[in-house]
Amino acid sequence: MSRLVLLPFALSFALAACDGSGTSISINSKDDEGNSVISTDANGQVDIKVPGFTASARLPKIHINAEDFEVNGVKLYPGSTIDDFRADAEDKGGNDDKGKVTIRFHSPAASTTVRDWFRDNMTKQGFKVETHGNGLMGTTEDGQPFTVQLDADGDGKSKGRMEVGK
Repeated sequence: MSRLVLLPFALSFALAACDGSGTSISINSKDDEGNSVISTDANGQVDIKVPGFTASARLPKIHINAEDFEVNGVKLYPGSTIDDFRADAEDKGGNDDKGKVTIRFHSPAASTTVRDWFRDNMTKQGFKVETHGNGLMGTTEDGQPFTVQLDADGDGKSKGRMEVGK
């Protein structure tokens, strides 16, 4: 069942974000029927692998930036771009399902500026947030764990990794 939901979501997400700059995207789903993977690389190569079906296609490169992405009401720092987006889901049946979204991004500000911006905006959305070095950790308003790791990436720029889910 998760494959039926996964395929249209992934294709509509990929097509809506096309504009030629290059974000890699991977969406993985595992359940008792097997594994499904839909991925696109930074050059627009799309691969779909689900039990009983495999396909490859070439789409325009996909670019995802701060305006295109939001986690529970929190966008990325203004001007940020996403290099890598990964969603993993595991349907174990019942209430023990797992899901995690991981993104890698670049921001046009120092890591402490980006960290403080995330902290303030996450707190406004009801997240429980703790500063952890250059990053943050805590839970979303609905109790999902999250981490944000930030590092310097040149003068006045930063790169980061955000994970939400278990």
